[in-house]
Amino acid sequence: MMIRYPSIIRILFPIAVLLFSFRVAEEYMLIKAIPFSGVRFTTDKLGNAYVIAENQLLEFDSKGNPLANYSEPNLGSLRMIDASNPLKLVLFYPDFAQINTLDTKLSLQSTVNLRNIGIIQPTLACNSNHLGYWIYDMQDFQLKKIDLNLQIQIQSGDISQTIGGEIIPNFLVEAGEYVYLNNPSTGILVFDLFGTYFKTIPLLRLKTFQVIGDQILYIEENRLMSYNQKIAMSKEIILPPHEALINARIEDKQLYLLTTTSLNFYSF
Repeated sequence: MMIRYPSIIRILFPIAVLLFSFRVAEEYMLIKAIPFSGVRFTTDKLGNAYVIAENQLLEFDSKGNPLANYSEPNLGSLRMIDASNPLKLVLFYPDFAQINTLDTKLSLQSTVNLRNIGIIQPTLACNSNHLGYWIYDMQDFQLKKIDLNLQIQIQSGDISQTIGGEIIPNFLVEAGEYVYLNNPSTGILVFDLFGTYFKTIPLLRLKTFQVIGDQILYIEENRLMSYNQKIAMSKEIILPPHEALINARIEDKQLYLLTTTSLNFYSF
C-alpha cells in the first residue's frame, strides 16, 4: 500500500536535469519499506537500488521489488559498489585487491586483480566514466587511474604531502569532471580528471555522499543536507518522518532512505 504524507518539504530538486533549482513539492509517497539492519546501499540513474547485506549484493527496482542478487564468497569483504553506470556495476573486494564488474542482470562481466598491475594496497575503487577505474593505493598514498588496458594512466602523487596531513579515506567516486575522495578528518578532497588536487570541501566525518551537479548530498545529525559547491553553503532537505537515518539518496523523482531498521522507497 502506498502511504501519502502531508506537504512538509520545502527544498527539493528536479534531478532529471541534474540541477538543484529549489521548488515546492506537494508530498512524498511511500512506495515500499523493506526491513534491513546493518546494510549499505547505493542507487543508479535508472532508480534501481543495490544493497550490500552480509557480503551479498541485492538489487531492487524503483518500487522496491527484488530483481537479482550476486555473491562471491571467495574474495573476502565486499567493500564498495559503484552504480554510477547502471550498465557496468563496479564491485571492489580489498582483501584480494580485486574489482568485479557486473552487467544489468548482476552477471559477472570481468575481473581485475590490482596487485597484478602494481597497485599493492588498494583500499578504495570506483568506476571512471572516462574509460577505466580510479583506485586509492594506501601503499604510496596516491590516487591512480587505470585504463581499460589495465595500465596505470594517472598518478596523483603523495596526497598526504599535498594536504600536509594524514590521509585515511573511506569513500571514492567520480562525478562530472571531478573525482571526490573522502578523508573524514579533513573533508572531501576534489581532484580533476588528470589526478590533480583541486580543493578540499570542509565536510567532516562523512561515511558516504552523493554528488548531483554542483550539489553534494550527505547525512548530518539525522538530517539530509545539500552542500552547494558554487556558494559553499549547506541547506537541509526536509524529509518524511523517519527513524535514525544512515543514508539517503535521490534519483530523478525518487527518494531512498536507509534507516537502522529499513530501506524506504518514496516518490515525489
